[in-house]
Amino acid sequence: MNVWSLRFDALTIILTGALTVAQVVIQQYTASAKTSQEIAQLAMLTTVEVNNTMGFAGSGSGVIIAKQGNIYTVLTANHVVASQAQKYSIRTHLEKDYAVIRIQRLPKSDRDIDLALLQFQSQEQYPVAPMGESQSAVVGSPIYVAGYPLPIASGVEKKLEFTAGIISSRLDRRASSGYRLRYQAVTRRGMSGGPVFDVDGKIVGIHGQGDTVGTVTSPWNGQSEEIKTGLNSGIPIDIFLGLLSQNKLNSLDILSSLSMNRVSNQNQPNMRPGGFLCDTSTGEPMTVYQNPAGIRETWIRWNSNFFANSGYDPLTRCRQVTQRLENYSRNQQLNYVTVGMVNNQKAICTSSRVNGPCEGLIYTLRRDQDPIPALSSFFVWLANQKAQPSIFESGTIPYIDVKERLE
Repeated sequence: MNVWSLRFDALTIILTGALTVAQVVIQQYTASAKTSQEIAQLAMLTTVEVNNTMGFAGSGSGVIIAKQGNIYTVLTANHVVASQAQKYSIRTHLEKDYAVIRIQRLPKSDRDIDLALLQFQSQEQYPVAPMGESQSAVVGSPIYVAGYPLPIASGVEKKLEFTAGIISSRLDRRASSGYRLRYQAVTRRGMSGGPVFDVDGKIVGIHGQGDTVGTVTSPWNGQSEEIKTGLNSGIPIDIFLGLLSQNKLNSLDILSSLSMNRVSNQNQPNMRPGGFLCDTSTGEPMTVYQNPAGIRETWIRWNSNFFANSGYDPLTRCRQVTQRLENYSRNQQLNYVTVGMVNNQKAICTSSRVNGPCEGLIYTLRRDQDPIPALSSFFVWLANQKAQPSIFESGTIPYIDVKERLE
């Protein structure tokens, strides 16, 4: 996993893991095509509404690209937040609204790059969308556009729309406001600022324009609606990444904090060929092991909210347990997994030998939970009999040979 940046570690960046001194998260995964359902789930979790005090008339979309502590950074189109007379808010997929605490409008002139950065504060855990490379989005490449269009009828809540399309053309540097990426897809007003994903689920552009051939009056609300051709324009994400690399690291704006984090990460060692990571690319946190050949295998799926009220939601547990497994593996302490008592609590733990004691905590169990069935269903691959590891028993206590699994 190559982590250079902002968080999508998350595109493990600016979808999730801890990075540098600034703790801005941006995750990047090795290229692997995903299903449209997987990308749609990612889009749902990372795409946000950008609203202002004017209501629907001035709303748009955006995408979460970085996390620093409990501060989230959203990338959107500048024309969505161009009015300095308005106050803006972010609405997430959890239907929670957050005041925008900081805005950085990136254009220096009316015809400059139509991008802006927003920040909001939340104790909730939101994944971060991974960054891709716009150069890979060549003519004919499939893409997906996500955003919150204005509803056709009044009084109806906005819903995320996820549409598929293809790259139709690429424009040169003379394209106005950075809109060099052209694609065919169904879009509507309100989706400006939303992400354009490639088939790997990575951001390759920010949507902002749709070609029109006139207007029509809506019979639902009496408002004028553009008649769209289906051809659209977006700003390649490479332009934004270029702004990061060119930005002067001596100011306190949002772009500088992201740039500083990116620069500091360039000297960080890459993740070893084999290792554990918390993968959120499908929307469901999963502890995944990547072997030296780059092949990934799911070890644990985190889908229970039993401990959420105590601050241990699925994503938090995924991160903590994944980091423990990675540490044990690096220190050659991940040999056998069994059950026992750790700090007077029932737990799934590591042991260096069969019949040995608990030596390293992996996961604390509920007080009413039977530890043996819990261990038997803890690892995803235990359900696959063809992939069954060696299991040794001491009386009724199983010891699972995970060292054999890693090798």
